Amino acid sequence: MKKIIDFLKSETLVFLTLIFVLVAQIIHTMYIFEHIRVADMSFNYGGVRITAFNWAHAFIFAVSIEAAILMFILNGKRLPSKIYAVASFATNILYYGTWNPKLPIPDMVATIIASSMLAGSIWFFSDLFAEKVDLLPYGQSQEELKKFLASQELEERNKVTFKKAL
Repeated sequence: MKKIIDFLKSETLVFLTLIFVLVAQIIHTMYIFEHIRVADMSFNYGGVRITAFNWAHAFIFAVSIEAAILMFILNGKRLPSKIYAVASFATNILYYGTWNPKLPIPDMVATIIASSMLAGSIWFFSDLFAEKVDLLPYGQSQEELKKFLASQELEERNKVTFKKAL
């Protein structure tokens, strides 16, 4: 039982879960990107319309955009990760067509909840993964974080003072 609990708390499971939720979001972002794209790279071959290049382009775009939250968090960029999480939420709202006046209220509420859960999961799992691999001081209390930031500022000031003294 301890092994199961250890696995459920592990960075491996957090990362795998993050990958699964990213795949779901990537599909939404691909659809939106393909829907709004301007450049059409499709072509006809033997009377069949081939759109593989459009979808490959959408895939590359979506993976880059959706992986950004994780990359920002792992590199200590909290504000951009929050902005991208909000944008991810907006992508889901567009994907589900939440604004459609014919959509019943319960369905609208369900799409808003699902949209926020998916975008939030990417953000929170990315944050949890960064904490699990000890890359950032996220697991610390607010007071510890303030001390950490203050020490970073002091270190930066000392560097400037030292340079001026030379």
